[in-house]
Amino acid sequence: MPAPNEPLRLTNADLNSPQVQQYLDVQASMRRDVGDLAAEPLLIRVVYASWFYLAIASAVGALIAWACLEPFFDDNALAHHHEGNIVGLFLFPTVAGFVGLFLGAAEGLMCRNVLRALLCGSVGLGIGFGLGLVFLIPAAILFLVMRIAATAFQKDPNAAPEGFAFLIVMMGRATAWALAAIPAGLGQGIALRERKVVYNGVVGAVLGGMLGGLLFDPINVIFSSPDGRATLSRCIGFVVIGFSVGLFVGLVEGWTKTAWLLMRAGPLAGKQFVLHRDTTVLGSSPKADIYLFKDDAIEPRHALLHNRGGRFELEDCKTPDGTYVNGVPITRQILKTGDKIVLGKTVLEFALKETK
Repeated sequence: MPAPNEPLRLTNADLNSPQVQQYLDVQASMRRDVGDLAAEPLLIRVVYASWFYLAIASAVGALIAWACLEPFFDDNALAHHHEGNIVGLFLFPTVAGFVGLFLGAAEGLMCRNVLRALLCGSVGLGIGFGLGLVFLIPAAILFLVMRIAATAFQKDPNAAPEGFAFLIVMMGRATAWALAAIPAGLGQGIALRERKVVYNGVVGAVLGGMLGGLLFDPINVIFSSPDGRATLSRCIGFVVIGFSVGLFVGLVEGWTKTAWLLMRAGPLAGKQFVLHRDTTVLGSSPKADIYLFKDDAIEPRHALLHNRGGRFELEDCKTPDGTYVNGVPITRQILKTGDKIVLGKTVLEFALKETK
């Protein structure tokens, strides 16, 4: 045995001994270092961006609403401002209901989570249509007031508004749709019981409804047929409103997010998961907050991600295959931006928005 103060000396035979090699093999087998991963192609990143697929889904919902309403439109009655028929009663709630249906179901469909899509979609339809009937009253009153105000700037009150009167009508329609679109943005947040998602939905719906409503009358002028039929213009107008609502709901989510996971490898590579909850469940169960499917190594409840007042801690749920951060198996670990989480064959990259 060497003296206490004598330095430890290792020979080549010691370094190449079977015991050392066995230890290194065990350590290597415990690591899941994925190394550098190539960025996903631009097309994939766009398709998986929430502002894109929510906009498309909402536009499809508005298109279906138009198809349901169009048989009841009477352009001759509308030309004489007789809008108090059945289409006037069900216009706002029908559009809000179908936009809410597709807006709510979109996230679940993108994540291949049928249960979540059915839950959020059905709640979105019910909330959108039900509250749409309630919001119909103030929205209609607002538009009527602005319509009356526009006549003050018209020489002929029965003529189509022009100039400043047309601008007032545009503003009135934008205000009415901003209010009427609110129920469409509520469904997903209410279904998931997430206040942040409710907030994003309301703000996005107001902004999107306002923009779509503002464009509705110019679209009508451009696309109405010479005989006064507005079938095409209504179709385009409703789709633009739906598209705008979904677009802004997705944009608001991006503006307000503080932490998220980006799937770098796995069946949804390129998809971003915004972290809203105090505790987020990652697992192979459809009931998990982040549903990781098609991987036998991932348990139904594989890992938990806790928000500790702005610091995020990852916890492994004592799984056989384990949870890894930057290739090292963990039980609990505080995450930092850029950390790569490995569960089975899935790789997620953690990101935290910097605060000034």
